Amino acid sequence: MKQINCDVLIIGGGAAGSRAAYEAQKANPELEILMAVTGKYGESGSSNLVASEALGINAPFNYMNDGDNPDIYYQDIITTGGGLADPKLCRIIADESCDRLRELMDLGVDFERRDGRPLQKLLSGCAKARSLTCGGSTGLIMVKVLKKAALGIGVKVSEQTRIMGLLSDGEGRICGAYGLFGDEPVCFSCGAVVLATGGAGRIFRKNVNPPAQEGDGWAMAYEAGAKLVNMEFFQIGPAVVKPEIDFIIHSHMWRLKPKLTNALGREFLANYCPDGVDPAEVLDAKAMSYPFSVRTIAKYVDIAIFKEIMAERGSENDGIYFDVTHVGRETLEERAPITYETLKKAGADLAKGKIELGLVVQNFNGGIMIDENGYTGVPGLFAAGEVTGGVHGSDRPGGNNLTDTQVFGYRAGLAASNYAKKNSRRDSCSGSQELQSKILPNAKELELLKFSEDLYYREMTIVRTADGLRNVLGFVDKHLREGISPVLKNRLLVGKILALAMLTREESRGTHYREDYPESSRAWDQRIIIQKGPSGEPELTTEKCG
Repeated sequence: MKQINCDVLIIGGGAAGSRAAYEAQKANPELEILMAVTGKYGESGSSNLVASEALGINAPFNYMNDGDNPDIYYQDIITTGGGLADPKLCRIIADESCDRLRELMDLGVDFERRDGRPLQKLLSGCAKARSLTCGGSTGLIMVKVLKKAALGIGVKVSEQTRIMGLLSDGEGRICGAYGLFGDEPVCFSCGAVVLATGGAGRIFRKNVNPPAQEGDGWAMAYEAGAKLVNMEFFQIGPAVVKPEIDFIIHSHMWRLKPKLTNALGREFLANYCPDGVDPAEVLDAKAMSYPFSVRTIAKYVDIAIFKEIMAERGSENDGIYFDVTHVGRETLEERAPITYETLKKAGADLAKGKIELGLVVQNFNGGIMIDENGYTGVPGLFAAGEVTGGVHGSDRPGGNNLTDTQVFGYRAGLAASNYAKKNSRRDSCSGSQELQSKILPNAKELELLKFSEDLYYREMTIVRTADGLRNVLGFVDKHLREGISPVLKNRLLVGKILALAMLTREESRGTHYREDYPESSRAWDQRIIIQKGPSGEPELTTEKCG
């Protein structure tokens, strides 16, 4: 078995993990900082996907002279979050985002500019234009720049490494991790761990997440004793399913008044719009609300697409047909150049024919509860980025996810480095019971993994009901047992946590839509917290935010 020692282990190679590693090494140059990355560093992780016309990152610089400032930014986060975001964490993002982005610019990130200064755009959930962008490559460029900076000051990297579990000493302190190096077992001993593993889109049949984004970070943290919060809230939205590329459809494309038809050739959106709601207005609203959310009338687009697919009136690729041929090539090249060119390279000319559009899981708002420094409450364990919860509530402003990676990647990396400096690493690999179990799933487990992807997609994405969520819990309880591989165990555990949170919240709010409880309720102005109880089963509590 491969055994590796370091002072701080950063699990994840996206924007949050890269920032955490850079700050950890910079704070204490004498420490050995190591990143465990699932693929090749700079190519794996959600931050490195180019899957949209533009990917934004927020900061209230007020470059557009529209009066933006940290107080307005803070209020946008609180309001869009439906009262379920942690005010302390929101305040930190609002106050520190400009500093973190200036540092990125100093390191070499060149955001789109106009008249000699960075251009800021207005995104959903924002009252002011505060999003900077490098087109669809914003996250990729950020990671590229941070990678160069981190490696330049001595950060080490273990590529092709998937961490499956954490290791602790007899006092409950996290002191290592185990998983796979390629197809071989690997064990790490360290002084502190930063989880920056992203979300769990790959546990659903349709997603725009890279491989290994299966919620391992949540499962590891839960087993270690950390709390999870707001797990019922994650983002789902329209994306291309034919041609087969990872690319979401948002912004200008919806203002082009696309024609949406099912496999029978029939338009269907009007069938799902209540009396008094104009389908044209719904499409227009969709331009400022990419992910599904009950906050606006744009929700009817997603509900309509999902129900057509579930009623088996969708295409063979689990999609509907999206047609903008009526606007012409020049308009497409002018208003959505990246989308037009990306699809054309994939073999689909939007000016000449239809594409197939489905609903995919994209990004998660909930996750591991952290404090102001990314501390999880478990000694030696820190977290940053999409794997965390509390920074976002039931919904979030567009462009806030990347901001989160930089503000809390900075804080978590610094805190973990200082913790490891005071707490020397211990040998966590010798005689570990977890490492004796098989890691890779067998043939039967692979079948269960495939079945879970379909079940989770059907019951836990756009439309949720008590009956559907109980189906998920029944499936999990039947197969979650000792002796299964960590891959399957983590998948089932994450499914159970998600379903419990969704079943408990008997209302609709933000990205959570319960068809059997379609209205929001003041009684649910509180967040759901899940933690492993003494019996080994999840325990749920609720609390007000703020």
